[in-house]
Amino acid sequence: MRASPDAASLAAAPAKSKPYKITIGQGLALLVNPSGSKQWRFRYRFGGVAKSLSMGAFPAVSLEQAIQARDEARTMLKAGTDPSAARKAEREANMPQRQRANTLRLVLSQENALTIETPRQVLRLTPEQTAAVRSFLLAADPESNGHAPD
Repeated sequence: MRASPDAASLAAAPAKSKPYKITIGQGLALLVNPSGSKQWRFRYRFGGVAKSLSMGAFPAVSLEQAIQARDEARTMLKAGTDPSAARKAEREANMPQRQRANTLRLVLSQENALTIETPRQVLRLTPEQTAAVRSFLLAADPESNGHAPD
């Protein structure tokens, strides 16, 4: 039986012209990309369908952490739960309501400070910045009739 690689040999794995895998065992492998980046992947079957689950990037996720995550995923599989679906459900439950919608929200306070909210970030403008944005938007070219050029 082949010995499992250690953390030092994984760190020293060179990038090649095509992606390749270093197998750890029981479905866990380290994917080495041509750019030199390395990601942990866990391959499994659920409901007769082959699936793959990302366990994070190496070295941010150590060999020991990847093995522990693999073992947790295998425990979920034995219990009849798809680890990928469980991760998606957990991510959805932890996401704030504001981020769930694909919307753009503009809020103008009584002090004339504008707040722009997108699903990924919030931008708060001071009243002075809000006035500058307002004047920029209202300064239309008289020949354009308020329309953008083609």
